[in-house]
Amino acid sequence: MLSVLFSRIKESSSIGSWLKNKLLMVWRLIDKYFFILIGLYFLRTAILTSLYSNAGVDYKAYFYLLAFASFTAYSDMRRDVKWLPFIILCIPFLLIIQYISVHGYAFWGKMLSWQISRKIVFDLNPLFSKIPLNDAAFMRVYQSDTLTWFMRLVYQNGFVLPVILPLYRACISKDLKKAIRYALSAHIFQVFLITPFYLMFHLQEVWYVLGHPDGMARNFTPEQAAGWTLNCFPSMHTSIAFAMFLLVLREKNKLFKWIWGFFCLSVIFSTMYLEIHWVIDVIGGLILAYGTVKLVDFILAKADNLLNKPLGRFYYRHQESTYLTKYLLDIMD
Repeated sequence: MLSVLFSRIKESSSIGSWLKNKLLMVWRLIDKYFFILIGLYFLRTAILTSLYSNAGVDYKAYFYLLAFASFTAYSDMRRDVKWLPFIILCIPFLLIIQYISVHGYAFWGKMLSWQISRKIVFDLNPLFSKIPLNDAAFMRVYQSDTLTWFMRLVYQNGFVLPVILPLYRACISKDLKKAIRYALSAHIFQVFLITPFYLMFHLQEVWYVLGHPDGMARNFTPEQAAGWTLNCFPSMHTSIAFAMFLLVLREKNKLFKWIWGFFCLSVIFSTMYLEIHWVIDVIGGLILAYGTVKLVDFILAKADNLLNKPLGRFYYRHQESTYLTKYLLDIMD
């Protein structure tokens, strides 16, 4: 009787051990290749949106870009980060980003309205229009309907998309520090650094000052044009795109690095091709971008020194097994 009981216990233990090993194997596969599942999800969404949605080209392309970012995340993956602490920290971070993306334009609109109501401090329109080559006419030596359509698409999405895609890709790579670096180097810091310039200098877009047609074909009323064409110096499209370009160059995956780097530079080109920004605006944006990236590098380096020890215990792996793997093993014992 006892031998039968011991035999059954041994058999049950053997089944439990087999099940544990299988679950562990599945988890290791998911842990290593989860980015492919995310990429396939976005690719499926992109295909279905392309086939059955009446949305614009930029909206459809967005899902293809998310799939592209997911599939190229492997070489930048952080294998030393524990899953559970990463998820705990990543969710509130993404919620903050979502809040900024939803309410950011409202804040920008309020600042613009307040700016319009103020007395002009320095009107740069007359000066900038007289500086040789400052209108970037040399960027429009070649023009075509196709190129203009593409540049409009790039400019229209060039204020947010250069940031959002690498930021989400950093989260897929389990690199929260990199995602924070992208976010801080973009709108979060730049809005505060650039606002004093916009409040001090009155400068409008090239086409408006020179009396040309709007390169974006936005069909503004005179009142709308007077407001929407403000805030040119320095160019924030340029500063956002170039800051992201500098950070994207640090990525390991060459395909993502060069394709997204090209998009960021295309945003800068579009500002001059479409007669939105003056050359000096663009130069100012390049300087602001470089300074912001270096400022964020400095701040995060200081934060590393302060958080290295607590993060070492809580956030990073110190052995091959993951936090979640250890948790699964514990509850199965």
